[in-house]
Amino acid sequence: KYRTMVRKNFILPDGSHREFVTKEPEGSSSQAVLAITSDNKVVLAKQFRPGPEKIMYEIPGGGREPGETSEQAAVRELREETGYNAGRVEWLGTIHKDAYTNSIHQYYIAYDCTKSSDGQRLDSTEFIEAVEVSIDELFQLAKSASMTDTEVLFLAYDKLLSLKEG
Repeated sequence: KYRTMVRKNFILPDGSHREFVTKEPEGSSSQAVLAITSDNKVVLAKQFRPGPEKIMYEIPGGGREPGETSEQAAVRELREETGYNAGRVEWLGTIHKDAYTNSIHQYYIAYDCTKSSDGQRLDSTEFIEAVEVSIDELFQLAKSASMTDTEVLFLAYDKLLSLKEG
């Protein structure tokens, strides 16, 4: 239900034919938001992940629902997964995760995020703890292989450094 494998056939530069297996539906996307509170803490989703078989820290995100823009999906996912509302939202960029993934990953940064009085709205298979970390802690989590979506740090690097300094 959550993963799709796609077989693709290509003619290589030497004229040979080769089949490649890629993942995720062609043209699909996911959205995520780097959420920053007014005191420059970063809101992360902490949860068990089956691939690495350990607790990981993640940028809140997920897929779009029908009729949603990428930004609306990112803000909704932040709200559902962490119970935080986004303040001002800015586009960061698009990433191709790897050479065998058909989907793109779109990232945003949201400033002045605040806790909602309603709390999280998790799916039945989600067991997420919303945590706030400093920008230094965020970089340390990425360096220690305790975090997914680390590419967002490159997209937001200058913005994060200016928040840390300012």
